[in-house]
Amino acid sequence: MELSEIRFKEHVGIITSDTNIQQFTFFVTPLSSKIGVGKGEYVIVDHPFLGEHCPLLSVVKSLNNYEEIVGTSLREDKSIKIMATSEIIGYIDLRDPTTKPLRKLNVPPKPGSKVYLPYYEFLEDIFLRRLDGKPLKHSIHLGKLESKAHCRADGFKELNFYMGATDFTNQHFLISGISGSGKTHTATVIIEELANKTNHPIIVLDPFGEYTSIGIAGKSLKQMREEGNVTLDNYPFDFSVSIHTSNKERVINNLKESAKIHKEYTNFSIKHIRKKKELEIDVKRNQITILDAKELSLEERQRFFISYVKAFWNDRVDGRGEPFLLVIEEPQALEGSMINRIASEGRKIGVSMCLLSQHPTMIDSRILSQMGTMIMGRTIDAQDIEYLKNIAIDKSPFLTLLKPGEWIVNGVNLNRPMKILVRDRYSPSSTHATK
Repeated sequence: MELSEIRFKEHVGIITSDTNIQQFTFFVTPLSSKIGVGKGEYVIVDHPFLGEHCPLLSVVKSLNNYEEIVGTSLREDKSIKIMATSEIIGYIDLRDPTTKPLRKLNVPPKPGSKVYLPYYEFLEDIFLRRLDGKPLKHSIHLGKLESKAHCRADGFKELNFYMGATDFTNQHFLISGISGSGKTHTATVIIEELANKTNHPIIVLDPFGEYTSIGIAGKSLKQMREEGNVTLDNYPFDFSVSIHTSNKERVINNLKESAKIHKEYTNFSIKHIRKKKELEIDVKRNQITILDAKELSLEERQRFFISYVKAFWNDRVDGRGEPFLLVIEEPQALEGSMINRIASEGRKIGVSMCLLSQHPTMIDSRILSQMGTMIMGRTIDAQDIEYLKNIAIDKSPFLTLLKPGEWIVNGVNLNRPMKILVRDRYSPSSTHATK
């Protein structure tokens, strides 16, 4: 593969002598086509030994004006006015046509090397792969990155952010942030993606009735289909939804209201919970099970959730039930010993867990240590910020500044923390949900 197939037509800079295996600086060159490079954009450079078939991928961290150019070969070019610093992510090995692994760089790029803007299509292909270069079996689309890239045809596109389905079905993960940061919305996006792209059962502990319309294909999905951005193959909304609720009438009325506007929806099974009767367990593949406790008191809610989760857990231990993802809106709604057990033993028997919390430091450290992925929203508590600094790393200054829907994501299958804007959900919000 020629480098010209994956880069933009013109280079955007030349590397200076300030280079190492973590980062490099480069002089931004003026281009006749007026194409520039911005902070947060991705750039590529030839590998110092392996050449154009193993381009280095890096992201621009800063842009600075300067008054004098340093370096003999560039000293006479008085039109260069900007110097950029770029963080090296790794190099992409394009020599194997089946995989494009992202590998760690052990030697710094050469001073004087040209810096290029990669095409959007090239970056999209890389972001749809695991770190070993193999394509994601089920790509979970969470939203957009901060960066844009040039398309081969014309114009710019915002880069999408993907994770693999196994990051959520084979691991535990935490969504943290203050009230109003969008934790429930983000959890819903993940649930929708998993339900549409896998058959993995999902169980939601829903204390406020916010998830009960999740199986309805909403207006935004219809628009996306008309625009050709999504297809029925990727988002068929053919999964079933089983709702266990203390207020069957409210749930039915909400669904009817949504169905008047949104014609595409799945088959719902709505069951009234009875306090004194044994609860029916029906965790199935290709199904979302929602435990709606909106009208219950805190004590009733705890009994409701605990009885169900114990039954689901025992079925898995005995080998009867399906593996499942458990979404927990209120960690305090379950016994601490139960969450500890799920965190420490769940993955062995096929139980993964999503915790939503305003204060991660209020969760037992033994539970936090088992989280494979952390999705961090706006945080203002000093103790929470101190803890999350170790996970957000260079993105930690953004923790107090994030807007609703903005997140910093890091995990065992990511090479660095990423700042993203979560996408819209494809199902309508529950009519009477608490925002």
